[in-house]
Amino acid sequence: MVLLLLVALIVPIITLVFFADYFSKRVLTLRSSMHKVSNGEYDIPPSLNGDDEISEAFSDLVITAHEIEEKNAQMYEAEIDKKELLSKQSEMELKMLTSQINPHFLYNTLETIRMKAVTAGDREVAGAIKTLGKMLRFVLDKGNAEEVTLESSIEHVKNYLLIQKMRFGDKINYEIEIDDSINPRLVTTLPLIIQPVVENSIQHGLREKEGKGIIRLDITKIVMEGNKNALKITVTDNGEGMSPENLEKLKESIKTPSDDGRSIGLANVYNRIKIKHGEPYGMTIDSTEGAGTVINIYVPVGPLNN
Repeated sequence: MVLLLLVALIVPIITLVFFADYFSKRVLTLRSSMHKVSNGEYDIPPSLNGDDEISEAFSDLVITAHEIEEKNAQMYEAEIDKKELLSKQSEMELKMLTSQINPHFLYNTLETIRMKAVTAGDREVAGAIKTLGKMLRFVLDKGNAEEVTLESSIEHVKNYLLIQKMRFGDKINYEIEIDDSINPRLVTTLPLIIQPVVENSIQHGLREKEGKGIIRLDITKIVMEGNKNALKITVTDNGEGMSPENLEKLKESIKTPSDDGRSIGLANVYNRIKIKHGEPYGMTIDSTEGAGTVINIYVPVGPLNN
């Protein structure tokens, strides 16, 4: 009788431990893959064993990663003729990071997984899924828009930084300062021009840095030549910086996009600004080897159309 009672108690416990471990490993695989995709690394497993919301969401993530990778390759491999692009400004539409997946379906699926993680007591995974869901929703909904509010762009950058901080810990710290004269809800700008610059600071400035890394995002309003009002968006990092020779090479490379891993994101931002707005808007880069890099973006102060 006692033996039967012991068996009746032990078997459910073993079963519960097995399924908890099985679920935990799958969630960790999904989390790791999400971190990779958010960091621009698309080499993730082709599938996840199982037949539930987690495996379905992982399949959606694999499809999204492949489509993003393909579109990045198409975008970055193309030779951009600056004069031709400037003469066709009205026709130029850069489609960034689009996906065939319905963004609302993907977002709702991630929310389902997040609630499962909450139920399982894994708040960190739940937070990561929620943040990634917000990022994907912004890119899918706003990536092809003519303009977006500055507020939504900043929120997207914050979500990106939160995920990077989950990955790198104290190596990634950030501060965001917006001038009091700017109302982020009433000012618009091109979508996805701040996050690639912040990503560049992490990838090439802070990722290999020893010790505490800091990224500052400062947004002010200035008057440029011709009395044109502009937003000055400054991204500063205390990373490795560049030698004068490498800095000059980078300045030249952003004017003509190539397959250079460092300049490709910056070149995309620089050329989109030039194509859309022309002079005097654009980008400047300053760097000191061993001390960090400062990148300034200059764009018009676009009012929100009510």
